[in-house]
Amino acid sequence: MCIRYSGEASSTLRSNKKPMGTRYFYICFLYICFVVILGTTLNLSAQASPPLVKQKSAKIIEVSLRTPQGIQKKLHGKLLVEALDGSLLLEDDQQILHIIPGETIAQRSALSEVNPLTPKQLGQKTVASLPDGFSFITTRHYLICYNTSLGYARWSAALLERLFTGFHAFWSQAGLEVRQPEQPLVVIIFSNRNDYKRAAEKEVGNASHSIVGYYNQLTNRITTYDITGSDSNDPTTRQSLSTAGNSILRNPQASSLIATLVHEATHQLAFNAGLHVRLSPTPVWLSEGIATYFETPDLTNSRGWQSIGAINEARLELILKQFTPGLISRFIVEDEPFHNPDEALLAYAHAWALVSFLATMRREDFCKYIANSKKKAPLELDSPSERLNEFKNAFHSEPDDLEPAIIQYLNAITRRKRP
Repeated sequence: MCIRYSGEASSTLRSNKKPMGTRYFYICFLYICFVVILGTTLNLSAQASPPLVKQKSAKIIEVSLRTPQGIQKKLHGKLLVEALDGSLLLEDDQQILHIIPGETIAQRSALSEVNPLTPKQLGQKTVASLPDGFSFITTRHYLICYNTSLGYARWSAALLERLFTGFHAFWSQAGLEVRQPEQPLVVIIFSNRNDYKRAAEKEVGNASHSIVGYYNQLTNRITTYDITGSDSNDPTTRQSLSTAGNSILRNPQASSLIATLVHEATHQLAFNAGLHVRLSPTPVWLSEGIATYFETPDLTNSRGWQSIGAINEARLELILKQFTPGLISRFIVEDEPFHNPDEALLAYAHAWALVSFLATMRREDFCKYIANSKKKAPLELDSPSERLNEFKNAFHSEPDDLEPAIIQYLNAITRRKRP
């Protein structure tokens, strides 16, 4: 699930035995509301090009805001987008996005370049915004904020660093330019499910009851909880890294829970490595297809995950049973199949199959398609015809014409996985 707001759900990723349709509906409802709010705030019209001015080089500004209480609040950060009515999209020093209506702005001024936060400063500011009891650790690429055991935090960090290395190596070797994040990527881990749900409800509403973690494009953070203490109100003991790893791998739900963490971390990596642009019209099939391509866990490994593009058994089994001609063509031009609870699970399986096929059999064309899609700015709009033309230009084919090759590819990997 990537809070764009869009969501992820499958038999592989379910955690609390909720029907997939119900779980996905919550997230899609949030996504629709989010888009409406953005459109209202920035006066976007669905019938015309949005009145936005993309900043070629992000300027650093300070904005004074009028609050309903008459108090002026100040924000400073990178100006990413400006609407003709004066509304702004601003990224602050914690990489949190702020959508600021023009009528609330009392004053704005340009600033010279400001020094970015150090990892320690970022950790201190992040923990200050969380409930009491949180600490943080930093690794080469991550800031892990946690109120669970240090062992669990370190185990999660080790998994994420492994994924980071694999993700960047995969796309670099494929010929796609990827960038290093400007700041450590933030991951928040609650000690138990109940505390996580209370905090997550503020961002995802009732969906927090049926998802074990999510990535939020506005905050650029992953929020999740310690699966070894998921049914307890008490913090877990201060176990070691190896003890935490063993506890996780023994958990009956280890496969689905690790897959969820890897899935959400893949979203975060894609939006910070330059594959996608936060709040841009990234097709859901592309974003979720890449996340499902990376998510497959490996419980024989102490980290719970090892290889990229491993066969996703649940997705493969579903698509072999219910391959749906024309579904790929539909979600190439519009995201509706992912918003429909009755077919979202099948759409995810088809998205995994399409991305797996393209990344394996048409990798050069796939990288060109990604490179073109990431040119879209935050809050831009696109149309079904634009999305179709972008696909056809990249792959020199109608989506329907790829179906026989995709079916052949799926049959081939099915034969390879048989003993």
